[in-house]
Amino acid sequence: MKYLPAVTLLLGLTSVSGAEVYNLDTTATRVGFDIEHFGLHWVSAHFRSFQGDFVFDRTGSASRVDVIVQTDSVDCGDSHWNPHLRSPEWLDVQQFPLMTYRSRHIEFEGGDRAEASGDLTLHGVTHPVVLDVSQLRCNGDGTDQACRFVAHARVKRSDYGLPHGFWTGGDQVDITIVGVGMHH
Repeated sequence: MKYLPAVTLLLGLTSVSGAEVYNLDTTATRVGFDIEHFGLHWVSAHFRSFQGDFVFDRTGSASRVDVIVQTDSVDCGDSHWNPHLRSPEWLDVQQFPLMTYRSRHIEFEGGDRAEASGDLTLHGVTHPVVLDVSQLRCNGDGTDQACRFVAHARVKRSDYGLPHGFWTGGDQVDITIVGVGMHH
């Protein structure tokens, strides 16, 4: 199952046996999600507060992604809907302030694609999720190196005990992360 809701990357490493470690640039990264209902767009939102790192090791097994998102930072650009998304009817940010993703394995597919298999914890529930990474491009050198990527995943709200239905939108959540990581 290829599911994953919005996320960030957290990893406290500065070097991993020759692998390259990147900090997520929170000013240039967007972690967002879309929900449809009866085949029509229902709501789009993104998270303003997140942190993280990812490790690239194309020749070994040190590649990792770990993600932490502050759920109360959800923003759909609508002053009526924002409190609703934070309420117990949706993310219940008071009881579940963090959403985390921790990869178990990353497999590179050519020069610009990868698949990260890991675990997503949301609303106090953990399930395996695959994050499909595309448009992976790294440029620069030394400490000025940056990597850009687009990642997609899909989760079901019902898998995480999140309400869904006629008045609250569909079960399927499509996640999109457009990210930039800076080598440190």
